[in-house]
Amino acid sequence: MWFRIVSLLCLIALVAGCPKKRHTLVPSVPTSGDAQARERFLEARARFLRDGNQADEFRAIAAEYAGDPIEPFALLFAGVASQQAGDPTAASASLERLLALESLEPGLRTRGELYLGLSRGMLGDHERALPLLQRSEAAIENDGERGAWFAALAHAHAASPTPLAALPWIDRWWGKATPAERAFLRGRLEQIVAGASAEDAAAAWRTIEGDGPSVGVLGWRVAADRDAAGDVDGARSARERARSVRRAIGLAVGPDEGAGAARPGLIGAVVPQSAKVERLGEQLVRGLMVGARSLGELAPTVFIEDAEGGAAADAVGALGQKNVIAILGPTDGASVDAAARRANDLGVPLLSFNPRPEERPSGGTYVFHMMHSAEARARALARRAARLGVTRFAVLRPETGYGTAVGKAFASEVRAVGGEIIDEVTYPADTRSFTSVVKKLGGKWQAVFVPDAADRLELIAPALAAGGMVARPWGTKKVTGGRPIVLLSTAEGAGENFVREAARYAEGGLLAPGWFPGALDEAGLEFERLYFEAIGKTPTAVDAYAYDAVRLVAALGRGNRGELARRLAAAEERGITGVVRFDGAHRRADEGVIYTVANDDGTVSVRPLP
Repeated sequence: MWFRIVSLLCLIALVAGCPKKRHTLVPSVPTSGDAQARERFLEARARFLRDGNQADEFRAIAAEYAGDPIEPFALLFAGVASQQAGDPTAASASLERLLALESLEPGLRTRGELYLGLSRGMLGDHERALPLLQRSEAAIENDGERGAWFAALAHAHAASPTPLAALPWIDRWWGKATPAERAFLRGRLEQIVAGASAEDAAAAWRTIEGDGPSVGVLGWRVAADRDAAGDVDGARSARERARSVRRAIGLAVGPDEGAGAARPGLIGAVVPQSAKVERLGEQLVRGLMVGARSLGELAPTVFIEDAEGGAAADAVGALGQKNVIAILGPTDGASVDAAARRANDLGVPLLSFNPRPEERPSGGTYVFHMMHSAEARARALARRAARLGVTRFAVLRPETGYGTAVGKAFASEVRAVGGEIIDEVTYPADTRSFTSVVKKLGGKWQAVFVPDAADRLELIAPALAAGGMVARPWGTKKVTGGRPIVLLSTAEGAGENFVREAARYAEGGLLAPGWFPGALDEAGLEFERLYFEAIGKTPTAVDAYAYDAVRLVAALGRGNRGELARRLAAAEERGITGVVRFDGAHRRADEGVIYTVANDDGTVSVRPLP
């Protein structure tokens, strides 16, 4: 979670920012009760204020002297110490015990509520964190705590049914944020504002005060909405207020444009955000935002509509009214089909993120599909292996719909390029040990194809090596402990963990996960850097396709929608998911990126093949 990451940054400032003397609501340590308990607590508190930590000692004191006047003080400091050490689970346990005590002094209660609110926020329990944070401001003792409090309130509101309520808190946090936190906040602001309806954005604009970063982001969105509605003067007014703020916080400032039939600087997106696809929706939104920001001064405004199924057609209609040059999304088949029909009716280019575009009917002049299906990536692996000279293959696949479909696509392409499938072995989807499975592979095949996720390949690759089938680059003549083979896989979700756990067993392998974070690829690594600065985590293949889609439309989106559709049909634009080309049905015609595992003097890495 992004809040967990930035909260840890706040904790550094929180601990470092504790002054020697500070206002506090916490009463003096009582002189009544067990003298040894009091002395032990004071010693632990002195060490904590000097060096931090001591959470275990505070918990031990609270347990050993339960019922003593020192118990609530020990529980409070146990919670504070745990939270500042980055352990919100332990902090919550101690603080909940504290607040359950009878006749608790008000100062101890308010201080406990403050840190319980911070801890619950770090755990993602924002609904319960919010009231605790709202009533505990008086317990804040230093700038570090105030920054953490702003952060917690910002995230709690962002996760609520009214996420734009987070904007004033982000503005207040901004003044105390570090450069790294500010970079993160810019991206978060863009996400919140892009996901709001035009009505909600306008209402927030009417009440927003000051010149915080929210003015720069929200003002640009409101200006675009007013342009789309034909309110040229209103759009100009919003831009004038937002422009200086955007410059100050490092966001692009473009020309002050009026309304038009279709504006290259406006892109729409239909992204499902319901609970069942929440993670996918978040990935797409983040990829879109980072893709837009990567263009600097040329960054487009991205409008996002949340819709699925038949409602996707209405979302396309609403975005068409905003004068967008193109629409990105949606994802699932029913939504794509509904959106495609409306996009063709309106004459607006639509680039879907459907992962099985071969199953979609021909979308017409204006509909394109950005993602390579797993079947298309499997076929690309078969062709690439054949070009190396491999002719005899085995298939090792899970007994799942994915395994069956992708394995079948691979085998069909092998035969189409003149190769043959020597053996095929299946395994139950929940298999965790592959020693006995790989022993079933027979015949004199040269390469084995595994259509499965990267975390399963991490188990299969070592089992193949242990069984004497040692992955090496094509052309290797001999290996110690067996015979050389070429390992092929779609490796869904591949990333750092695969490199760490299994890359040494996959040397020379060919992988086609769509996009591979951490691969030695200049453009891909730049995307990762931009993404981490904005989001604070490693991107996925879904993020990469969204990033490429924004940049593709920005590169080709000159003139009107019809001109853009014609340019897309003839496109050959380099992206991080491949040199984007579309076939006659407007599905990806390029092979995407195929990666290989290289071993350079003992250093194993993943890199794209030319």
